[in-house]
Amino acid sequence: MAKARARSKPTAPRRLPRGRHALTPEQVLADQRERLLAAVPGGVAERGYETMSVADIVKRAAVSRNAFYKNFKDKQECFAVAHEAGHERLFEILALPCEKGATVEERVELSLAAALDALAADPDMARLLFVEAPSSAGEEIALSYHEWLRHYGTLLRAAAPDAALGMSPAAEIDQVIVGGIASRIASEVLQGATAGLRDLTPHLVEYVLAFYGSGRLDPRTGTVVALEPERPAEYEEARRKQAGA
Repeated sequence: MAKARARSKPTAPRRLPRGRHALTPEQVLADQRERLLAAVPGGVAERGYETMSVADIVKRAAVSRNAFYKNFKDKQECFAVAHEAGHERLFEILALPCEKGATVEERVELSLAAALDALAADPDMARLLFVEAPSSAGEEIALSYHEWLRHYGTLLRAAAPDAALGMSPAAEIDQVIVGGIASRIASEVLQGATAGLRDLTPHLVEYVLAFYGSGRLDPRTGTVVALEPERPAEYEEARRKQAGA
């Protein structure tokens, strides 16, 4: 079955001015590198990693083939650098809200919403990070992808610190949680539903809290205390009757 591919609208690559200009050769090379890296997600979204060629990348970047090989050894190296840059940006987006929420739930919700918004706004990068990198781009890049999942697991643990009265699970569980989120994102991308990723926020928050438990900071101690789940009125009435029996 063919994969559904949601792609952002392509934009014309930014070109250097023709003729003489004040840029040094190093600046020209850096500019070309930036444009080549920016071209990779669109090329992958359109053709897939295996089919995408160096020619596809240089055409999108509006640079010469010679400029490509001055910056990268081959297609895989160019993809690997774009993959690292994409995860670095996503990690920064996730990390900032972790410092704002007062409760575990707030920190997780703010971080996930920001990250899902960013991925929804750039479906080509979402596909590169969560579909092509782990499955199509070779063992080295797949290993890098899983290393990034470990980084995200560390960040998730920071949202529910070890001071949380035993609520934080083992590091292995962090990876289970993050892997489940990554798998759901990949599924949405493959179904062409990247634009609606933010709608997953409440479901993914609930998924995380199923492992970590819901909690909020005790203003007296600064630790996270578990919240009692809300009980329906019928439940409380039954307990009162049982206590009076």
